[in-house]
Amino acid sequence: MNRLIRLLAAMTAICLSVACMPTMAADMAFQFINDTERSLSLKLFSRGDSHQQWPSRTRAYAIKPDAAVQQLKISCEEGEQICWGAWMTVQEVSGEIGAAGQRPTRTVKHAAGVGERGVRVCANCCHVCKDGALTPVVKLNDPDHAAK
Repeated sequence: MNRLIRLLAAMTAICLSVACMPTMAADMAFQFINDTERSLSLKLFSRGDSHQQWPSRTRAYAIKPDAAVQQLKISCEEGEQICWGAWMTVQEVSGEIGAAGQRPTRTVKHAAGVGERGVRVCANCCHVCKDGALTPVVKLNDPDHAAK
């Protein structure tokens, strides 16, 4: 009986530690202005243990060109770091004329923040999840914005 009581006491102590503490859900909003002439794709990436992505691992938000602030509200774990990545795919036409008399095109992807996979280094595009937090407005007008 003493062993059972000691075991229960030990389990209680462990669960009172950080390991068994429930994570606190928080709602926060990221703010963007798309000051380009095209739609941008954008994702949010957790740098915490969950490695969650918003809106999902296979989808991205479409940020339409608009001078108004657009907000992306998410639910995240209090204290985790969330980073944004944006990108735009553009078909560029070469200045050279090919053999068939046409100008060749190539696809170019311009990325900002941590990029489309969340792996680029970015000093100003990550924020700590805090309930009710509103990030500073990011004006997306330069393809390499905040990717320095």
